[in-house]
Amino acid sequence: MYEELHIPVMVEEATSLLVAKPDGFYVDGTLGTGGHAEAILRRGGERLSYLGIDRDPAAIEIARRRLAPFGERARIVQGNFRDLARFAAGRPADGVLLDLGISSLQLADGTRGFSYMTDGPLDMAMGPDGRSVRELLATAEERELGRIVREYGEERRYRAVAREIVRRRSREELATTAALRDCAASVAPAADRFGTLSRVFQALRIWANGELEHLAAALPDAVSALAPGGRIVVISYHSLEDRIVKRFLRQEERGCVCPADFPQCRCGRAPRLRLVVRRALRPAPEEIERNTRARSARLRAGERVPNESA
Repeated sequence: MYEELHIPVMVEEATSLLVAKPDGFYVDGTLGTGGHAEAILRRGGERLSYLGIDRDPAAIEIARRRLAPFGERARIVQGNFRDLARFAAGRPADGVLLDLGISSLQLADGTRGFSYMTDGPLDMAMGPDGRSVRELLATAEERELGRIVREYGEERRYRAVAREIVRRRSREELATTAALRDCAASVAPAADRFGTLSRVFQALRIWANGELEHLAAALPDAVSALAPGGRIVVISYHSLEDRIVKRFLRQEERGCVCPADFPQCRCGRAPRLRLVVRRALRPAPEEIERNTRARSARLRAGERVPNESA
């Protein structure tokens, strides 16, 4: 059942980089339906232990059934990956995995409001801590709506989209995905209609779930949670996520945060990571053919260095 709902991306690449100690402790901040989790548990030995975190109760229910054969080796909690250090309870991790974005399970469920392809209530919350898109569209000022669409969707027609939302809500409530789809599509040229719809829905989903803010907060804690030699592996699906991950990993490898014109380092901040892959890994063509969702994936990884002085 769950195999048909969601196909995990870059499983071999992620687990081969992540699981360096067969008997280690691994934290998965984005459990989902458990595809990567199952691969991690099978790749390690009988003493490998796993902690999976997810915001989505529906995904967790599927993952619990999938990982039941592994018994107490697999622990699952509902929550946000920004709190992964707290969930790990001070136990050093030998690896942390973050598989970002949205799952096929969430997209396929019309009642969740994530996709313009299905009609349903305008929700988009990944968990109970999400913000209301419906309320945003009903109350936000045009400038704020435009900022969200531009910043989180990188949509060039953000002004037109925001203006049309404000115009339409004066006549009717934008309460369904169909209403939002018709609104955004009306200001986009036919040649780029689906692109505009994808970017607008992405922007509102990211805003509703605070995805970029939570990612920026989670990355430093994830590195702090690593044991020396432990690895962080992150799979992202759009440029906004990947940019945050890329800059963070490079900064952690560099260590020093002094301005470039300083003759010598004054901050004393030592590197915490070394990059395991210099350029982001991409899915193999065969995987993209099997799973089109994989086409935008980028995988980056770093290893905790033991000689930290900070």
